[in-house]
This record gives sequence, structure tokens and C-alpha cells, in this order.
Amino acid sequence: MIIKGKDDMAAIVEKYGFLPFFSSSIPGFSVEELSSPKVWFPPKGEGVWEWKDDVISMTGGAYGRFFHSRPAFVSREFFTLLAAYRRDGYDYEGFSGDGHATRSERTVYEKLEETDSEVSTYLRLQTKLSRSTFDKAVAGLQMQTFAVISGFDYKRSKDGRNYGWGLARYALADTFFGPDFEDDIDRYLPEDAYEALIDHILSRFSGCDRSDAVRLLGHR
Repeated sequence: MIIKGKDDMAAIVEKYGFLPFFSSSIPGFSVEELSSPKVWFPPKGEGVWEWKDDVISMTGGAYGRFFHSRPAFVSREFFTLLAAYRRDGYDYEGFSGDGHATRSERTVYEKLEETDSEVSTYLRLQTKLSRSTFDKAVAGLQMQTFAVISGFDYKRSKDGRNYGWGLARYALADTFFGPDFEDDIDRYLPEDAYEALIDHILSRFSGCDRSDAVRLLGHR
């Protein structure tokens, strides 16, 4: 499938459960590789960069740095398995209490607890962290599946179109996916969730072997 519009992007996320934005260990499967040149950096109008917010809304999934700190769309079902694997049986309190969260990650998490979501620039000001420290902290929370990008804030043209680089809006995953999310995670043992993710990937990509899937999922 070639991505020519946001409906194509949403359809791929729904069919496969995830969609990396840039190339990954699954050759040819990313927004970057599947997009028509006309929508990657269009000379006029919207393209894949402006559609990210709509794809999140259309799929009910999330966007974030989930694979080797690189961005991807994920469905709710796939993210539930990913969280069960990555969190390794922890809720955030236990994870942090056992020393697995950095000080800056704790700072960002605590600020996100105070709101449903917050735009990145304002959230960084609230945490009083440097840009590099903040970026590393939010990337860590996303890789640990405790935070997601719930949407983007864009400037709007006079005719109502998004333009420019969108500002990420961060949220805690448990807030974004709702009150049943933690119960859904608890249905899986981490090792069972991991094997389910591997099976999920292999069942959807005939040319993908287990090592490709393992490289994609990476560490907890």
C-alpha cells in the first residue's frame, strides 16, 4: 500500500497494529518508505507530517518513541501488549520505587499526573529541565510505555488547514487509554505478552523472521 492520504496511514495502523514513522528492522514498512513523494514533503497543502494528529484520532491508538526511541503509531491492542512486556509487571509507583526511573523522568511523570495532556513546550517549562534532559526523559517514559504523544497542536491557515511543525502533546498512557487500561495489561504475563507481540509481527509480515521482530521490539 502506498500512502497517499491520511486514510491510508490509519488503515495501515489498523491492519498491522503499528506503523513506524522511519525505517526499522522490517524493510519497507514505515511512513517514510510507504509514502508517495507528493505527501512526504508536499510543495503545497498537507502531508504525512500534518496528518499525524488525525491518524491518532482515527485509530484510537497512540504515537510516540516506542521502538529504539524512534517514533511509531500503535493501535490500542498492540500498545497493551507492548506495555505488558515493557513494564515487566510493574505499575509506575513500583517501577519508580525500585529505582528504574531517572529523576528527570519522575519530574515529567509527576507533572503529567496533574493534567490530561500537556503541550511539550509548556510541559518543559513546568519541569524546569533543560531541553536535552527533558527530551531524554520523555523519550524514556515513552519507551517504558508510561507516556504517549496523544496529539499535536498545529498552527491553522485561514481555510482551516494545519501547517508548520506540530507541537507534541504528551499524556500518561494510563490516562490516554482510559481506566480499564491497567486491568488490560494485567491480563498478560510479560513473557506471554512478548511472545504474543512476536507472533503478531510474524503473522503479518511473511518476509520477516524472529530476529527482525526481536530487533524491532528491543529492550524493556
